[in-house]
Amino acid sequence: MNDPLYLVIDQGGQSSRALVFDAQGTTTFLLRRAVATRFIAGNRVEQVPADVVNSIRELLDEVAARLGPDLQCLQSAALVTQRSSLVCWHRQTGRPLSQVISWQDTRAAAYLADIKLDPATIADLTGLRPNAHYGASKLRWCMEHIPAVSEAMDTDQLLCGPLASYLLSAITREHSVAVDPGNAQRTLLWNIHHGDWDETLLRQFAIPRSVLPPVCFTQLDFGDLGLGGKAVPLALMNGDQNAAFFGVGPLEPDRLYVNAGTGAFIAMPWPADDPAPAGLLKTLVYQSARQRLFVAEGTVNGAASALDSISAELGIEHYQSYLADWCDSEQNIPLFLNGVGGLGAPWWQSDFQSRFIGEGSAAGKLVAVLESVVFLLMVNLIRLRENRGPVGEMVVGGGLSMVDGFCQRLADLSGLTVLRSSETESTARGAAFLLAGQPEDWLSAFVRFEPQLDEDLKQRYTDWLKAMADATAMSV
Repeated sequence: MNDPLYLVIDQGGQSSRALVFDAQGTTTFLLRRAVATRFIAGNRVEQVPADVVNSIRELLDEVAARLGPDLQCLQSAALVTQRSSLVCWHRQTGRPLSQVISWQDTRAAAYLADIKLDPATIADLTGLRPNAHYGASKLRWCMEHIPAVSEAMDTDQLLCGPLASYLLSAITREHSVAVDPGNAQRTLLWNIHHGDWDETLLRQFAIPRSVLPPVCFTQLDFGDLGLGGKAVPLALMNGDQNAAFFGVGPLEPDRLYVNAGTGAFIAMPWPADDPAPAGLLKTLVYQSARQRLFVAEGTVNGAASALDSISAELGIEHYQSYLADWCDSEQNIPLFLNGVGGLGAPWWQSDFQSRFIGEGSAAGKLVAVLESVVFLLMVNLIRLRENRGPVGEMVVGGGLSMVDGFCQRLADLSGLTVLRSSETESTARGAAFLLAGQPEDWLSAFVRFEPQLDEDLKQRYTDWLKAMADATAMSV
């Protein structure tokens, strides 16, 4: 084989994955290492830094072994991670000084409420909203509660940043220190207009600029990875959801994009100079010397994580094997008001209490949880469509999209054709598309879901909207 190959390292909440793609977007192989996420009382969600780093190093060794002589065809690599996860580490030794504090972690919510940030100002500066899922309040918590962090800061040896920055330092030969704009934005400290750390926000959170990595382009020379004696350039770094929007190729202005995994996200390409619709986010998904691409984005914090949580409460094991059939067979489906992980866009209520309304079997309740994700996406979809021209179709990816009932419900309620990519690893494939230079012959195959009339689903959605308005004191 002499054709170019591209490596993507995709680090997630349950595993690290290494995928190798060819120049047309075909997956050559996928390798996986499990990485545990710990859920601790007090809204703490963590990973062990050494576990994450070791999983990636093991994957790199296995990639080299699997490629064998074809290792010479490996052109470059990408690193994509969960966007709002954060780590503190020692500048000189590289030793982690904190756990990986997950994007799901909201331990600093009280601190964030106390400093009373103005949502309109934050939206203007960052494209986001004040939220404890983002990195700034977690970083402040580390400085105040972890002695090793404060000691390193006193001796000018502290580095802090998104998980991607820590991993970059840990796995590159040069121990590079940098952060891409997509991950930097999710700290709530990055200015969306001038593309660098914002001095006003740094003062607001009392965070020295010196502890943060320099902000670079998404696509750049970040250093080299060692694979079987070969130096492979790490040429792209991005947030996982940002990369996922490119899973089927370039962003199209008349498409909506959904990625449904642990959380779910719906987005639409957005002009650089326009603010996002009320209650939604404006996200920089890619920046190079030639391009600066934005989307307006709605977030659902509890998608697969909500199904995992409720299935555990109900005592259902291996629900993934049955959920697709239950979507077709269950007739008595209650409503689920879904605040797992905090209620996201456009409500932004971190303390919202999830609850069922109505009776149903355990299977019916899990279908209700799945429908709640669809309903939450629909609320955000309506806001996106109100502010732009006609939308032709919706592209859906991520693990939850493999449930036909999920895609069909999106089609039925939106009235749009839903296209499900045949590739479930949309994050990694999107990163490979960018690595490969955004080729025009990027192959994409879809399963189509056409809208159908489902009066029962429509009525449940109407009832759910009313229940949410009553529960949140906010009409949508």
